[in-house]
Amino acid sequence: ARGEAVYTTLDATLQRAAEHAVQRGLARLRDTGVQAALVALDPRTGQVLAMVGGRDYGASQFNRATAAYRQPGSAFKPIVALTALERTGDRAPAFTLASVVDDEPLRVETASGPWEPNDYDGEFRGPVTVREAMEQSLNVPFARIGLAVGPAQIAATARRLGITSALDAVPSLALGS
Repeated sequence: ARGEAVYTTLDATLQRAAEHAVQRGLARLRDTGVQAALVALDPRTGQVLAMVGGRDYGASQFNRATAAYRQPGSAFKPIVALTALERTGDRAPAFTLASVVDDEPLRVETASGPWEPNDYDGEFRGPVTVREAMEQSLNVPFARIGLAVGPAQIAATARRLGITSALDAVPSLALGS
């Protein structure tokens, strides 16, 4: 018999806490068809400390933490920001942190109908700086920034950063569609 060694960054205590948190959260929903996933990372090293891929591994071995595709939503905003703030060659960036963008109603006609982004609270703040839009994760200013730099440029930045999933160059890409 040969001995094998397995090394992992999983923390047993955090893993148990993650499993418990998922079970507790799902129990509050009282819907047995709902699934959940959880990944706990060490932000300094990127090591995976705990991971739960679904409600019950015995019932479904599909790992929603690693295999389920989701829209990134606001997690995509840093890519939009990089596209907007990046200096290209000897060209100045399209925006700076002090650039002012309107947080006012926006309607964009698209092939699939009008797109009208809004913020989680349904409020509009008027003119805001790019920095404020980033700090508050404001959707409408990011939609405007995305339109200004162009969805194709945002997709190109994402590809350059290693994102390989399908990215449609549409206005809503700025908000992680």
